[in-house]
Amino acid sequence: MTKICTPLKRQELAIPLLLSASLLALPALAAEPVTSFVQQEGGQLTLNKQPFRFGGTNNYYMHYKSNEAIDDVLNNASDMGLKVIRIWGFMDGIDASGFTIQPELGKYVPTSKAKSALERLDYTVSQAKKKGIRIVLVMTNNWPNFGGMPQYVKWAGGTQHDEFYTRPELRQAYKDYVKFILTHKNQYTGVPYNKEPAIMTIQLTNEARAQTDKSGDLLVNWTREMSDYVRTLAPKQLISLGSEGFFCRKGQEDWTYNCNEGVDWERIIRLPNINYEVIHMYTDQWGKKDAEQWGSQWIKDHIDAAKAANKPTVLEEYGIATTLPYNRDLIYERWNQVAYENGAAGSMFWILTGKDPESKDGIYPDYDGYRIMNDGSRTTQILKDYTAKFNGTAVTITDKAYFAKPVNNWKISDAEFDASVYPMLYGTTAKSVTLQVGGKSYPMLDADHDGYYTAHVKSAELGYGEREFKVDVVKSDGSTVSETIKAEINKPVLAYEPVTVYDFSEGTSGWVKEGTWQADWQNPAVEATKELGKPMLKANVIWSGKNDWEEVKIRNMRVLNFRKSARMSFDTLIPAEGIFSGELRPYAALGDGWIKLDSDKNTKPVADLERVNIGGKMFIKHHVEINMGDVAGRGPDVFICLVGNKLKYEGPIYIDNLTFLAAKR
Repeated sequence: MTKICTPLKRQELAIPLLLSASLLALPALAAEPVTSFVQQEGGQLTLNKQPFRFGGTNNYYMHYKSNEAIDDVLNNASDMGLKVIRIWGFMDGIDASGFTIQPELGKYVPTSKAKSALERLDYTVSQAKKKGIRIVLVMTNNWPNFGGMPQYVKWAGGTQHDEFYTRPELRQAYKDYVKFILTHKNQYTGVPYNKEPAIMTIQLTNEARAQTDKSGDLLVNWTREMSDYVRTLAPKQLISLGSEGFFCRKGQEDWTYNCNEGVDWERIIRLPNINYEVIHMYTDQWGKKDAEQWGSQWIKDHIDAAKAANKPTVLEEYGIATTLPYNRDLIYERWNQVAYENGAAGSMFWILTGKDPESKDGIYPDYDGYRIMNDGSRTTQILKDYTAKFNGTAVTITDKAYFAKPVNNWKISDAEFDASVYPMLYGTTAKSVTLQVGGKSYPMLDADHDGYYTAHVKSAELGYGEREFKVDVVKSDGSTVSETIKAEINKPVLAYEPVTVYDFSEGTSGWVKEGTWQADWQNPAVEATKELGKPMLKANVIWSGKNDWEEVKIRNMRVLNFRKSARMSFDTLIPAEGIFSGELRPYAALGDGWIKLDSDKNTKPVADLERVNIGGKMFIKHHVEINMGDVAGRGPDVFICLVGNKLKYEGPIYIDNLTFLAAKR
């Protein structure tokens, strides 16, 4: 998926803002068709010599869905005031949807083997142009979705992701594909893509990373080569790389800042044919606990770096899953406020969806938990308000008192906790903030001077069960803004009791292989075994040791007693011979919404793990405990994700004592 201030003088830069699609059919709104190219002039984007800032969104299905689904997204984008939508301009191999653009390396549609995603792309571009919506067109993917770099490497018989950048034949294949797309004449408009003003930006990749090169040189050099080449084909369109924004700063421990991903954003944005560069942000997936605060600083750091390079930057992708204990409205409003007031060119949320006649209930599913609908919700209104601000339209944004903790309808299991409120005020300040809950009043203080007002609360004093939390913020003008939520206070956990234990005496018990990232499966991939003297699950993996985060996944879509479970635990056993360095990073995920669980909690260097003797052979043992959170209402679909960080290993990983546990209170 997949990720808060004193107003500063507005800078005329540009950033896309993501907005949502409606449950209701919206009429196509009258809009001025796109006729002019957006340009970059120093640190700003311009249109017809005037500063151009924008709100926008992202959508990945605009090149294989029906006219109705495509039109609904664009109509809702128009209704929300969004000026830009970012879409995929690639489909490598034949997708499960039955569509393709490049079914084989160097061979393009039409083909008798699949339907044409290029025709769907033509339709999307033509309709967006009519509605005055500009497009950011992405040329390939870092990830395997719809093919991307992994498909190119596979076609060439390679084994490692970064061969996409290093192998001459793949660099040429990418250039050939880009040339095919940019010189293609749209069948609906008659205009070649490289002469189409509605295609605002040619984006080289989605979220490029090059983990094998911690200097950042590999990706900088590839970006220079490809942006120079695209400039020869598309002299009037903007060009960006489309990375997530990782830095290469010396002395930093944070992996997003220390070149761990091989992305040197500050050098990339300075390349002569890169017009602007972008920021992506998924704090939940990246293991950042203080989502709003960390994300706000991430935005500021990129805007400052862009200003130093005299280039614009755009907050291009961000999301907070609705399934997590965060106040998404608070975070989205803060991130947009920070982006706008510090001078970003635009802000684009992930992901605007809408009607889809091919989906259940006629609505495109919320696969990743980030979906935005044009449904009249407070979230949608926040995005519409900031879209208007970026667009230069006068808008009055209402003051709010946001609960940061607890959030509405959440379950609290802590014996005591800090209730936290963020007054989102425009033009006034908070004079006093008071929390009322369980018949008690608590004054709240901003002790850290970060805008968050807190009060320490003991659960037992409030009483267990559902409670109403109300906050009153008295503003400097004497008026009051309030917010009321409900949360359930649970009794403290006394112990965890097993509700399902997998002993694998009768096979794999429904656990099967799933996808990989920078890793591979041996054959067979997953099996039950008694090799170590008792039944266990055996995952046969290949980790090259060249990368951080080489991952294989196993999955069970029918975990027994799933909704009773609050925790899961298991042991992994790996033969110790020859393993001296690297880390193990096991975690889990819920398949219903793809929610990562404890993705950092169990990361440990192999040198620090216990060694055990089994049958005269030494094994590295890693005991793993994972908190599952509130799984009520979710499907019993669980992934166990086995990750090696710079750990070279080929062979079995044994999984023992796999247990799901309920909380006893």
